[in-house]
Amino acid sequence: MSLSNSPFTDRLNTNYIPSDSEILQIRALLVDPVEEVARVDAQIAEIELALSQLKEKRALLQTHIDAHKALVSPMRLVPHDILQEIFLSCLPQQHNALIDYDEAPLLLGRICRRWRSVAYSTPILWSSVHIPPLDYLSTPPNVLLGLERLVAAWLERSASCPLSVSLFDVNRVDSTLGTHPLILQLVAVSRRLRCLKFSGDPELLDPLLRLGPEDVPLLKTILMRTGGTPRTNILQIPTLQELDLTMLSSDPLSLPLPWSQLTSLRLGYFGSRSDRGLDFNGALAVLRMCPNLKQCEIRITKSSEPVEGRKEGKLYYRGGP
Repeated sequence: MSLSNSPFTDRLNTNYIPSDSEILQIRALLVDPVEEVARVDAQIAEIELALSQLKEKRALLQTHIDAHKALVSPMRLVPHDILQEIFLSCLPQQHNALIDYDEAPLLLGRICRRWRSVAYSTPILWSSVHIPPLDYLSTPPNVLLGLERLVAAWLERSASCPLSVSLFDVNRVDSTLGTHPLILQLVAVSRRLRCLKFSGDPELLDPLLRLGPEDVPLLKTILMRTGGTPRTNILQIPTLQELDLTMLSSDPLSLPLPWSQLTSLRLGYFGSRSDRGLDFNGALAVLRMCPNLKQCEIRITKSSEPVEGRKEGKLYYRGGP
């Protein structure tokens, strides 16, 4: 008898308690269905085994297919020089390249052997770098050493290319360190520096600040943020054209700058004291000393005379093409 015609259909899913004779009847009814379920389970197992074997066979075939397709993939056929141009277009346009394995150029060396070879043998890919700030007081030594080695490898890959480097916030350094290891690495490649952006403690930056014209023959752009008024040679170089300077100085006009050769100038000031920085007359004096300026931004922080409710201002200038 089929279970669909079971005499116990109206008793199913209830609290009905069958009698002894009904229990025997129910067990007799279940013999054939239970055997049928076992046969179905066996068929399912056979089908699943066959399906598993087919999937394994397909995966093996697909692996061979993909490997052969890769040989004729359009990207594999791209000439070396075109691939280099593609890599260069992956670099950031608004800032120096980051030391980040998820960004170019480091990311390009993680795709495949050929890409890594092309990336590592293309010096211009490594011609800019932003070195992240690290707290030398709390960062594990292995992390610090890893960054120093990575920067060294980066600079080595740049070969003889002119460099654009930014290094910010080097204040949190162990006082027993003496000199900042990353600063010393930059000093070692100073003759290739084209653009230098840095901020931090003047004492730690001192090896950079003391570089003279013979040390930085290519340097044209400097951005400097420092809370002190350091003794510096680097601001006097004859190649300097673009300067972005923010520092704690009572008289920016007294700085030994090659004003007449600057084409871009930005002057700022740390703090809110009204007796430091530049007033409007000082800003005009700067403009008079800079006949070749094309762009200029000067933060006005100083009053020529006490004025109630004085507010800061900025003076902008943008020359013609």
